[in-house]
Amino acid sequence: MHLFYIYSVKDEVSMDYYYKTELLFRFFQEYHRNPSSKLYQLQFKFITKPFPVTQLTRVMNRPHVRAISDTKKRAPITKWVDKHAIIEVTKEMCLIQCDHFMEAEKLLFQNLRLIDRYFFIADYRNKQFGWISPQKKEMLL
Repeated sequence: MHLFYIYSVKDEVSMDYYYKTELLFRFFQEYHRNPSSKLYQLQFKFITKPFPVTQLTRVMNRPHVRAISDTKKRAPITKWVDKHAIIEVTKEMCLIQCDHFMEAEKLLFQNLRLIDRYFFIADYRNKQFGWISPQKKEMLL
């Protein structure tokens, strides 16, 4: 089972750190290890922008994917449940739990490409990380 964390990174930060993915990975890892650290919280806010929940909800509106919104918790969570994956979105990040990378690609990553091009993905258990690559647009003559 894979658990991917997806962060929406500010444009200016992503340009400066596009080729420094290991540094971003280590920062996000430390942020999760020390969630109450004021320093990490400030850095996290400087690096990321709020996750585009509204746009993702529009794109993910499919009959086979069930959306659940939970506003009773301290931080609102939007959740999609599919037979192959569970997706949770907060204002800080998105999580997808699935068996295979291709399921995450099919259900979530291709939809995120329609919204923005600066999403950073991390799988901490398997130490895999990187950017969601934008889809290449080919011109036909």
